[in-house]
Amino acid sequence: IPYQYYLDLLRAVKAARPAIHIKAFTMVELDQIAKVARKPLEEVLPELIEAGLGSVPGGGAEVFSERVRQETYHLKNTGDEWLAIARKVHQAGLRSNCTMLHGHIETPAEKVDHLDRLRLLQDETGGFQTYIPLSFHPANSEMADVPGPTALDELREMAVGRLMLDNIPHVKAYWIMLGEKNAQIALAFGANDF
Repeated sequence: IPYQYYLDLLRAVKAARPAIHIKAFTMVELDQIAKVARKPLEEVLPELIEAGLGSVPGGGAEVFSERVRQETYHLKNTGDEWLAIARKVHQAGLRSNCTMLHGHIETPAEKVDHLDRLRLLQDETGGFQTYIPLSFHPANSEMADVPGPTALDELREMAVGRLMLDNIPHVKAYWIMLGEKNAQIALAFGANDF
């Protein structure tokens, strides 16, 4: 898809609904858009903002551990690359979400490192508006043999995320992945966004 497509897409959405806030393009997608544009991200971001981009979702972070990345999604950006892109997004004046995929092969130490790196970037930029712990769902994946997180695991991640990321205003209970009942319970475990 050519670079102009993304600008046209944003403009078309704003033309159809001028008052809408557009949250689009993960850090991974922004990196790819800049490569397609053959421009530095620092030049692409103002053009996307001018076309209507309002904020950025947090997907694609997965777990920053290089070990986990090599074993599960080695073709994606590294954790350092994801954080560098997020830094540029925030420096351009956009706010974003941040995430952590949990419940597969990551260790507690790798999860703490991930959260700590998010916390440090938030201290630097103040650009994260919401943290979303994302539960790994093994069904129909190459890791179908991994049991995936339990409801207790999901609530624990919510609570630990809230404690470690007290500098990020919101923790989201993503009901699409948690289910409605678990997401409701998560509101008592540190989540303040549903």
